[in-house]
Parts: sequence; structure tokens; C-alpha cells
Amino acid sequence: MKKIRIVVADHNSSYMESLSAFLRISEEASRFIVTYFSEQEKLESYLSRGDLIDILLISPELYEPKLNIALETCTILLEDDQLSTSKDSMESVFRYQRLNQLISSILAIYYERNQSAGKLLARSKKTKVLSVYSPIGGSGKTTIATNLSKQLALNHAKVFYLNLELLNTTRLYFTSAEDNPSLQIFYYVKAESPQLLSKIEALKKYDAYSMVDYFDIAISADELLEFNEADVKRLINGIVETGAYDYIVVDLDSSLHERNIAAIKECDQIIWPIANDVQSLLKTKSFFDEEMKLIGKENVVKDKLTVLLNKYTGSMIGTMEESGVTVEGYLPFIENWVTMQSSSEILGNEQFNQELQSIIHDKILVELEGVSTIG
Repeated sequence: MKKIRIVVADHNSSYMESLSAFLRISEEASRFIVTYFSEQEKLESYLSRGDLIDILLISPELYEPKLNIALETCTILLEDDQLSTSKDSMESVFRYQRLNQLISSILAIYYERNQSAGKLLARSKKTKVLSVYSPIGGSGKTTIATNLSKQLALNHAKVFYLNLELLNTTRLYFTSAEDNPSLQIFYYVKAESPQLLSKIEALKKYDAYSMVDYFDIAISADELLEFNEADVKRLINGIVETGAYDYIVVDLDSSLHERNIAAIKECDQIIWPIANDVQSLLKTKSFFDEEMKLIGKENVVKDKLTVLLNKYTGSMIGTMEESGVTVEGYLPFIENWVTMQSSSEILGNEQFNQELQSIIHDKILVELEGVSTIG
């Protein structure tokens, strides 16, 4: 079982202490074995032993060509100046950036150099893929998917939110200090690039309010219409292979496009919102009746299904069970969201999230009992 072995060499002991503290308490801790050196002599002695090192993160002051660095070690300079020219065209990262972004920058370089690393990386946790899907438009899929991502993160899980809607609205919910489009990710997926893991690390963003990673993708209908089953599988598995996440929450639209069917097949659990009306029941029942034609097998969806009645006001229209639908959770109608103004209003409603936390503990975390996946 392989973890990534990192050696950090830097004269700035306070900086190394900050980095060490971050790695100890972050969700990244289980991915790495890290050794720190602030003195040249001790670094040289350690390197002379020939121990396996995946990444050597070293300040230019401590780096010397004569150091006994194995060819397979990915050496990265830790620069003070963002515009510094690396020695002998060596890769470098800027030390004064947010530490989670620093780790992503380092891993992006490592995965680009070592394209098989993701398949060898030991994961102390099994990533669970949750697809939020329903054939019913306006049932609240994105509201549930984004809130679900944040609430899972509040349970000390590392979460990636992946929006595969034809008309992407991620920017309404998640923002990052370094936001710029992640649209290139579609190119690397379609091209079956061996650098996909590297690009996932380089292009992902982090929303500090929700504590969720995501891709900053503007509306990209043309690209997503070209996404096929193999593309979706490649992208989801690429995120899994980073070894960083407990959960991937895949936000889907209500169409029967191939990418949605592929995500349904690839996921471990389907969160299926319905509205409290007859149309929702009929569309859900129709999907189940056509499951063999749509999915290729019977009960693939039903075996993964968690149906949530969204926008619940306290009274039911008809009997859900008569339509073959078993509701497993109830999410309240939030009147303020009709005229919602900000992401904090959408992601910070106490009433909604209290009910969502109950569903998470009853229907999602409960399935992981006996498996060390969080924390």
C-alpha cells in the first residue's frame, strides 16, 4: 500500500512548522508520509541512505546539484518569489500561497511527472460517489447537491462537488480566491490524457465557506453534450484516483443524456429528489418502468436509490407507495429561497440543513459503519 513520501527541506523552520501543522490536521494527512529538514548536513545524510522519496520539496538555498537525489524523485523548488526562474528549468512552487493550494500545485507537478502514481496511491478511505438525479425539472437537485456537499464536509469528510449539468450554475454556490475557468478539464478527459490526475489537481478550486473542492466551469453546454459514458467514467475515476476524497457529489440535470446515465451507473448511491405533486410520481414511475431500456439492467437504480421529498410543507398529495415510490427523507419548503440573494442564504439555512444532516446520518454515513472513511 503506497502513500506519497515527501521530504521538505527549508531553512525557514517557522514555515515548515506551519506546513506540518496543516498536514497533521487536514484531510490530506492520510495521503502522505512527510519528513522535514532545516539543516544541509542532515538532509545530505538522509539522502545518502537511498530511502524511497516521491517528492523532494526544497528551497533554492539548500539545493545543490551534488545532492544524492534518485532519478525517480520529483524535485520541486520552494520559491520565495512567484516570478523566480527555476534552476536548470526545474519545476517550482511559490511558498506564500494558501497551503491547500500549495499541496495541489505540488501534486499537479508530481502526477504530471509520474502518470501511474494515482493507480498506486494507497487510499486509507474508500471514496463514495453520490449522484443527485431526478427526471423532474425544478425538483431542487442543485440546491440539494450543493447543501449535501457542505453538510458532508461538516462531518469531517473531504468532498468534491462535480457539476455535470448542461447549464452549469456552480458559480452561484461556490467561489474561490483563485477562481478562473476549469473548462480545460473537459479537453483532458476527452483526449484521454495520461496527465488527467495532474490537471485535476491544477484546475480544481476550493470554496472556504463550504469547505468543498470543485471545478469552476461556466456554462459549457457544447462540451457536455459531447460527453459520453467513457468520458464520465474517466473523469469520476480520475477524481477518485487522487485519493483525496471521502465523497464525490455529482450534480446532474433532469435529462436522459448519456452523461447522466453514465453517472448513475458509476455512482454508489443516487439521491433522487421529487416534488410533492402527481407529475413527480408519474415521471419517477415512468423512469423505473423504462429502466431496462435506459440502463441496460433492471434494479440498478432502485438498488442505489434514496428518494427525498423536497419542498415539503407538511401534507402529502396522494400516496407515494401506490406509485411504487418509497420516500426516505423530507426536506422543507424554504420560502426565502424563492427570492434568494446569495450563496450563504442557500447554503446556510438552518432548518433545511438540520433535516439534511438527519438524512446524511440515516441514509449515507450509516452505510459506512465498520469502514474507516472519515476523519
